[in-house]
Amino acid sequence: MNDGDETVIEAYDDGLRVVHEERVRPDAYHVDGPDGRIASFEIPAAARLYADLYAVTGGFDEKETGRRGVPPTIARADEEVRITYLAVRFSLPYAARAFEVDESAAREAVDSVHARAAELRSRDGGNG
Repeated sequence: MNDGDETVIEAYDDGLRVVHEERVRPDAYHVDGPDGRIASFEIPAAARLYADLYAVTGGFDEKETGRRGVPPTIARADEEVRITYLAVRFSLPYAARAFEVDESAAREAVDSVHARAAELRSRDGGNG
């Protein structure tokens, strides 16, 4: 699906989608929901991971969390979700250090969230 200089590269049944925007500067990848833009990234893998995290948690609100804050929905979630949030918002090494685990353990947490999102999409008949 193409909308001007934006192309949907991943779509979820609940209206969530990952959109590629071609720009003069580095291209952007956005996570859009039914009510508009949720987050933007310069790396497509980060946008997909954020969308997966959003789907697994049922959504979360980053308003008023500050630059290093964590949304309440994420804070209450299991450790894999919390690690994944820090990995997508900061970096995998940052997430590993924050939880005092090896980067390989942090990578496993991220992979687990991806797998959970894929299972949700297949169960719901999603195409993402």
